[in-house]
Amino acid sequence: MPKAQRDAGLLLGDIEKAIGRIRSYTKGLDAEAFEASAITFDAVVMNVQVIGESVAKLPEQLKALVEPAPPWTQIIAVRNLVSHGYPDIDPDVIWTIVTTRLAELEIAVDKMAAALGSL
Repeated sequence: MPKAQRDAGLLLGDIEKAIGRIRSYTKGLDAEAFEASAITFDAVVMNVQVIGESVAKLPEQLKALVEPAPPWTQIIAVRNLVSHGYPDIDPDVIWTIVTTRLAELEIAVDKMAAALGSL
C-alpha cells in the first residue's frame, strides 16, 4: 500500500476514534449537563480538534469522492477556532456538532475508507 494511502487510512482511523470518544463522553447528557461539565466539554473539544486536524490533512481527491460532502471547510474552521481561540468557543456550537454532525461525518469516513481499498 502506498504511503499516501496508509497515511489517509491512519487519519480516517483518528477521525473514527475521535467520534467514538465524543459519543462515549456525551452519552446520556443533554446540552445543559454537557456545558456544566468542564471535563466533558474539554474532552469533546479536544476530539473536535483532532477531527479538524485530520480532515485538513486528508487528500482532497479522497474527500472529493464523498457525495454529499460534509462541510469540510467548516470542520477545519472549527478546529482553528478551538486551537487559536479557546476562550471564545461557544458550547452551543460544540453541542450542535455533537448532536447533528457526527453521523454525517462518520458516513463520509466509511465511504472514504472503502474507497482507499480501490485506489
